[in-house]
Amino acid sequence: MAVFGEKSILAFVSARTGSKGLRHKNTRSFAGKPLVCWTIDALRGSKYIDRTLVSTDGARIARVARAAGADVPFMRPAALATDSASILIAIHHATDWLADNEGSFYDYVIMLQPTSPLRSAKHIDQAIEHYFNNRKTERDTLVSVTIAPKSVAWLLEKNTADYIDFCFPLTAQKLRRQASPRYYLPNGVIFLGPLGRARMRLFYTARTLPFVMPENVSVEIDTKEDFIRALELFNLQK
Repeated sequence: MAVFGEKSILAFVSARTGSKGLRHKNTRSFAGKPLVCWTIDALRGSKYIDRTLVSTDGARIARVARAAGADVPFMRPAALATDSASILIAIHHATDWLADNEGSFYDYVIMLQPTSPLRSAKHIDQAIEHYFNNRKTERDTLVSVTIAPKSVAWLLEKNTADYIDFCFPLTAQKLRRQASPRYYLPNGVIFLGPLGRARMRLFYTARTLPFVMPENVSVEIDTKEDFIRALELFNLQK
């Protein structure tokens, strides 16, 4: 399926067990199907994804993911599935496994968490198109964001003398005279970067492109409250 100059794209879905905020969230039913399946279905509907791989340490998640059409060629080692384990190390483990066991290599990786069920194939394709149409070097990465409220420009912090300062290099006087700059908030929905045969180091670099997404599809489910809110937004979009 390789496009964009015959570059291949591996979709990496991180779906570990052990969620503390919402137990068994990755296989919990969301609007009629397991949460992880929404991400798998979106990836399988993309025009540009060459392979959808789910990395998990959970047998139940693996069964559900395979039934939905994703590849689960290995189980993630327990040491790479803790709260503190780096997602990049899990990606390295996956790409090393594919290279060593299959001789498979990919040019780019798009990393998606299964906790954003409102993300669609359309969003994934738009993000990939935005990346290839706007990147300036082959080292560029992309992360999805939402536009922060204008009031964030007035954010204050306490300094070492227990007084408050502006967090940004702006003054209240400047903010009154001119429109506040545009700021963004990461929404944790889409991450994209070069892979090839080299190890990826970071998604956030000095060469990271923002892909702006609407707030109503940017929910990340970590708690029961997030789950309820995501269902509410899902029902509003029907």
